Amino acid sequence: MSERTKPSEEQLKYASILQVVGLTGLGILIVGFFIYVLGLLPNIVPVKKIPQYWNMRVHDFVEYTGMPTGWGWVTHLNRGDVLSFLGIVLLAAATIICMIVVLPTFIKKRDVPYILILLIQIIVLILAASGIISGGGH
Repeated sequence: MSERTKPSEEQLKYASILQVVGLTGLGILIVGFFIYVLGLLPNIVPVKKIPQYWNMRVHDFVEYTGMPTGWGWVTHLNRGDVLSFLGIVLLAAATIICMIVVLPTFIKKRDVPYILILLIQIIVLILAASGIISGGGH
């Protein structure tokens, strides 16, 4: 591998963190699924009733089941059907986590353009994830 095609320190760090976060998120999803299906924790929506809700609109589903919306799921992590949300959130936050981990490398190198780009991206993604800013899509 030539110097020109060799991955940078930042790329290697980003990739290794992405792998760990991705596998951890996937692991949480799998474990959460089994906890839900096996009924190891109480559920908001019982497994046997899922087919009843397949054709419902989201609004009706939420109203009928009492499933939390927005960040309300955080207070229900003791529920089997909500626990796997943690894996989804971890996978969705993977980019932010990787950027935060790589940022000190750019700071150490005093690479101001990349520092600014990363800081702006991190701030925008966190604000979007929090619901403070949105694109107005749905």
